[in-house]
Amino acid sequence: MTVKDGDFIKVDYTESVDGRVISTTNRDVAMENDIYEDGVDYGPALIVIGSGDVVEGFKDELIGKEIGSSGSVEVPPEKAYGIRDPENVELIPLTKFKGERPEIGLRVSVDGKMGTLTRIIGRKARIDYNHILADKVVKYDYTIDERIEERQEKLAGLIKIFAKIDLKAEVLEGDVAEIDSPWEMSYYKEWPMIRRGVAEMAMRLLDLKEVRYIESHKITPTVTSQLVSPPSKSGEEEGAIDDGSEEDRKQAEE
Repeated sequence: MTVKDGDFIKVDYTESVDGRVISTTNRDVAMENDIYEDGVDYGPALIVIGSGDVVEGFKDELIGKEIGSSGSVEVPPEKAYGIRDPENVELIPLTKFKGERPEIGLRVSVDGKMGTLTRIIGRKARIDYNHILADKVVKYDYTIDERIEERQEKLAGLIKIFAKIDLKAEVLEGDVAEIDSPWEMSYYKEWPMIRRGVAEMAMRLLDLKEVRYIESHKITPTVTSQLVSPPSKSGEEEGAIDDGSEEDRKQAEE
């Protein structure tokens, strides 16, 4: 069977721009190109075809391919990260950078929009909201590793892709899913939007009728301490009393 829209597949790939590797799922390739990051879970990445988690041109390349096949494709800007719009820039006061030193190249969020600080003019900063890879041809070298079939694994994958976190989730009878939502997630301002997005995606792609979020509260473990006598010295019987040397005893008797 070939890859089709809506499939959950695992793909090993390397993304390059102008001959320079910018991201990869392969640990060795990352180390060879000095982009290795500690804590990154290297290995084939889960891609949901048609969900928007990869650029359109790469998605189009994968559709129709056999599981296990490898290939390479160069994606033009209009099907990669877009054409740069010269109007999609803004000047903002430097006073908006509270607790953060403004520097050229700094990635910032302004009113929910991500941009790059490209220039400082007087007491203002020029923010470019175009993608940093706009106008670029992007190359992908890839191998399609496997197709995921089990709904439980698909649900876990959706959560990891769009929420960027592992959450306990279970598909129940009656096409209902329950996702554990620790109460701490409520402090994350984008969580309500992400939560709704994951639910809608899961219902559409996994044929679920309902997605429930279960807010969980757990008791924090407490630490207790206890004074414990040091162990007896080697060769001494447990409970023996050291009554001093022979000379000490004689002095005590006198």
